Amino acid sequence: MLSKIKTLALLAAIACASVAAAQTDTTVAQLDSAAKKGDFLCYDMLVFSDRQVSQKISQQWEEQTEAISGESRGFWMGLLNATKGAALGALQSSGSTSFITMGAEKIGDLLKSKKEQWRAVVTKENRFEKKLFMLENIDDFYSKVSGAGALDPSSLCFNGFGCLQRRGNDTVLLVTAHLDTSEAAISRILRHSKFELVLDTLVFNPKLCNLPNDSARSFSQRKPYSFAERGSVGLKIDVKITSSWINQAIQIYKDVELGTFTIQTPINETSLDADGVFRFFRERNDGKDCQIVGESFIVPRSFIGVRDSDGRYHDCWGTGQYKIAMTIKETCTITPHFEENWKADWKERQVASKAAKKAEHRPFGLISSMKQTCIENGSTWVTSLVEAPANYTVAQVKGMLGFSGKK
Repeated sequence: MLSKIKTLALLAAIACASVAAAQTDTTVAQLDSAAKKGDFLCYDMLVFSDRQVSQKISQQWEEQTEAISGESRGFWMGLLNATKGAALGALQSSGSTSFITMGAEKIGDLLKSKKEQWRAVVTKENRFEKKLFMLENIDDFYSKVSGAGALDPSSLCFNGFGCLQRRGNDTVLLVTAHLDTSEAAISRILRHSKFELVLDTLVFNPKLCNLPNDSARSFSQRKPYSFAERGSVGLKIDVKITSSWINQAIQIYKDVELGTFTIQTPINETSLDADGVFRFFRERNDGKDCQIVGESFIVPRSFIGVRDSDGRYHDCWGTGQYKIAMTIKETCTITPHFEENWKADWKERQVASKAAKKAEHRPFGLISSMKQTCIENGSTWVTSLVEAPANYTVAQVKGMLGFSGKK
């Protein structure tokens, strides 16, 4: 009897193992299929670092120090004039006209007509917003500890940020901005402890974007973006820089906002290249007016007083920790052409809704898996966020994409 029980148990174990193996194979196939369809979305937040940036700053910093000791009014007037030019440029940029977007307007009684129901659904689809944040502090805004003070800029190595959004191997969005190292911009760092950025790259593919924003469906089941129906895409990227530090009086400052930057541009069908992609590269100077507006204080160094080998106490300040958060917004409108043909779209939606009810119910939501790494000899920090339909587990997504970092 005992032998028979062992045999049955063994057969059951083999059967369970076979089922598990089959489920694993099925899951791998499903993951591979979903990835190819673009249902997986990966955001890489980038922070650039370059120690050569500090060379220009150090040169002007030494000149400034000499000017202070020599009470050279001529130097200060020249520096003031250069700074005025930079400030004027920032003021003019900040006054640019923003594109018009459709917000959450009061539509009225949705039961009045099918057209109003249709308009409510479409209006909701016309806006997408995604917030990205760093898991941990970036360790070094400066490359060296300072004995001069909390805002000593002499070894500044921060050199901008970027964001890469992908569906599988296809690029949806790529943006990079670097530290403005013009003479006027460096003068702002030295006189006001504020830095500015220049936009180097902006690539956007409307065919792969998050509009229409139907979160109930995976990307492969959505209706493709149409300029004829939705008009131009309003792309806006907001960036916030925060820092935490402790001062000489042992006062702690946590997650203090230092500054913000904004990149904003409408993506028109006429501005796309032959591949249907919007591409801006500052070096090409192809006539596209894409800018980044904003400013930020440089990161305060934390007080880290130390004693040397002789027991003497020295005031020192660290290399500066900071975080970067981004918000990506995509918006569009309802064109007159789309509104005139709303009945056909409404009918199509009803048919799709009935088909979905008959099919197996597999809810679509978002799960997240994140990691943060430093690559290229410390020159680039990368924080990655992966999103997938809710019917896949975090572990499956991590395993598929090689994620082993912190969740």
